[in-house]
Amino acid sequence: MSIGPWWHRCPGGRWERGRLAGPVVEDPRSRWHRMSPRDHRIDPALASWITAPGEDPQNPLLRLSFALVSPPVSARLLVTGLGTFRAALNGAEVDDARLDPGLTDPRARIQVRELEVGALLHRGENVLGIELGRGFHAMTTPNEWRWHLAPWRGPVRAWAHLRMHLADGSSRAVATGQDWRTRPGPVAFDSMYEGETFAPVEDPEAWLLPGYDDSDWAPVLAASSRRGARRGGHGREVPEPMMVRQVQEPIREQEEITPAVVSSSPTRTVLDMGRVIAGWCRVELRADVPADDPPLLLVARHAEKLREDGRVDARNEHVHTDRFQEDRLRLEPGCARSFAPRHSYKGFRYVELEASPGDLARVQVTGILAHADLSPASTLTSSDAHVEAMDRAMRASLLNNMHHVPTDTPSLEKNGWTGDALTSLAAMTTGFDMRRMLRKWLEDQVDGQRGDGSLAVISPSPGWGYEELSPAPEWTCLLPVLLDEMVCEYGETDPVARHAAAAARYLAHELGRRDEDGLISSVLGDYLSPGSPGPAPEVRRLSGTLLVAHALRRLAHALERATSAGEPLAPDLPAPDTLRTDASTLEQAVNSVFLDATRGLYRDPGTAAEPGTSTYRQTSNILPLAFGIVPPERSGAVVDHLVADLTARGDHHDCGHLGVRFLLPVLSAHGHGALAWRVLSNPTAPGWRAWLEAGNSTFAEMWEQPRSHSHYFMGTPVTWLHEHVAGLRRGAEGWEEFVVAPDPDVPVGRIAMTRATNAGEIALDLDREARTLALTVPDGTRATVVLPPEPGTAAPQELGPGEHLLRW
Repeated sequence: MSIGPWWHRCPGGRWERGRLAGPVVEDPRSRWHRMSPRDHRIDPALASWITAPGEDPQNPLLRLSFALVSPPVSARLLVTGLGTFRAALNGAEVDDARLDPGLTDPRARIQVRELEVGALLHRGENVLGIELGRGFHAMTTPNEWRWHLAPWRGPVRAWAHLRMHLADGSSRAVATGQDWRTRPGPVAFDSMYEGETFAPVEDPEAWLLPGYDDSDWAPVLAASSRRGARRGGHGREVPEPMMVRQVQEPIREQEEITPAVVSSSPTRTVLDMGRVIAGWCRVELRADVPADDPPLLLVARHAEKLREDGRVDARNEHVHTDRFQEDRLRLEPGCARSFAPRHSYKGFRYVELEASPGDLARVQVTGILAHADLSPASTLTSSDAHVEAMDRAMRASLLNNMHHVPTDTPSLEKNGWTGDALTSLAAMTTGFDMRRMLRKWLEDQVDGQRGDGSLAVISPSPGWGYEELSPAPEWTCLLPVLLDEMVCEYGETDPVARHAAAAARYLAHELGRRDEDGLISSVLGDYLSPGSPGPAPEVRRLSGTLLVAHALRRLAHALERATSAGEPLAPDLPAPDTLRTDASTLEQAVNSVFLDATRGLYRDPGTAAEPGTSTYRQTSNILPLAFGIVPPERSGAVVDHLVADLTARGDHHDCGHLGVRFLLPVLSAHGHGALAWRVLSNPTAPGWRAWLEAGNSTFAEMWEQPRSHSHYFMGTPVTWLHEHVAGLRRGAEGWEEFVVAPDPDVPVGRIAMTRATNAGEIALDLDREARTLALTVPDGTRATVVLPPEPGTAAPQELGPGEHLLRW
């Protein structure tokens, strides 16, 4: 495949040129997630890229009819698309995955699904059909992040290779090429932001069946696929983008929801799904609607919240059209009685249906929850309803944002903001098996790295986020941190061998930005603290510098583990000791500039360009405590000031996304678990309990008048519930040695967890009132248990594999 291919002239076609690129997907296999993309490679010469005639075809249907003289024994389908695709054999979808393929920068990497499809084939005529949508590859919707101007933007297209082994011992292959035929499909418009327009002219499934007459369809345009490299500017060889098998889990429909009616009139009905979900609605004519009834025209608008007048609030200042999350459809009682979006998804709780008088009585609506098909990694139950509600809300918020990469909202942006995940990694990996999706996302970040080592704040990126809302180390430090997380959480060191050089280049870029004080600036900081419209009100050099220092230490650890595992590392990587020395230098600079040793707190002295603030800021004191840089003789005073400020605020925090992640663990670590619980369970705003008791089941993006009602980065205190209330913590090197140390001052009676790890499943059931702990330690692991002590006793206990019942 070439980025600028030469089109073959197809029968009846014309010469065209275009640009190949776009995201693509593949199915996971249990062994694949440990392979490098080189191991996943697909030979692009197995098939040609095909599309419909025209500069920018809309929803092309691509069809091939072929005959088999003998029944198939097995068949392997490799299939992908630039944009989104749906593939079917003889009218049956090849898989129940949705919105394939996952977004990548197609100039570097294209994902391919691999499926066993022998059961869908038969002797005689067979039909392989592929339908294409725009996705983020060929978006036309103007938007803040410039997806409509992506450097790879081009026509949607498909690539497929089907290898069949027949009962007579022969084999046969068919592939996308010049013998395919095409015509426009029933989706007259599709956009990940705006929604879809459905305007069928016949049964939308008929073309997928044998016997269908496609004689009036047009020949496709086919592009050559080539191995190796192509010539770029100045005569340089530019590697062809890799085609690789998909590693991450596909998106699948998870649940059907029957909505409740909020309000109704002859022409408009508002429905409530009961909670914010990611997915879509299926709209269908009722069974008693006769086939000869006239068509039904309907508009369905989706939103996470309602306006004061009771209608859905479908505003989005970052998407520059007058339509947002809105499906427009025509249902034909005789041939097209139902519709569900095929190439887009939405984040919503409410749906507003608008139609002609009387028509709404002819339809029924079902909400469909759809997200990445992740496996749960843990369970949690508690005698305290708020503990369970917090944990449940975080899991739901995360799942609503799992669509090939972790995103920030399922409605307003759908972007892979790296800083949201940086503070939420522990919650993600506790909730779900994330290794496949995180591996995919590592590749995306490295693919997007610029020559100077810099990274964008969103990944993948169409070129936005390198200057916009940048530099922001609290976001872009995800790459080195994620490498170490793969080591510690999953015991996987091969990503370090593959990406450590990119992580080191990024950190060198950050170190090169140090100012005269030896600090590293940031434009975002502790994002969305109460009362703030976005960036932190305090100087962001403290958080930017400390996050880089943290990333340096995490990369140093990852390199040591990779070396011990025998991974082949690049020879020019910095030594772990060098990285730690750089981290220590940054930490000393933070203390030198920000620590008021006399008062025992970190304050904002400001700079010549940016005056400081005399207001005490919690996060400026939480982060030095969390990262362990406070001099021991000053630690008590720093903690005391933090406690005093929380108490003065009525047990309320004033933190953004960074502070809320570390506040409660810092309090527990310094003997203030009771205060941590009061902050978490405070029934008034700003706080989590107030939000959940207001009827929300997912977390908000911000503390006042939130845009998004399904945003996970304010839900990170669930990690405190897991690690300090239940007390289950991963060891420094992984799960082979773990800790159970519940905070004795937290007034939660019973809490129980199961936790799947790469070393086996851990189970604990802690009852503070009965003063018991039931613990299952997996084979090959060891637990250090520190129970709530009696006065003068706090000796840890070392427990080996087996089931244990402890009392205190």
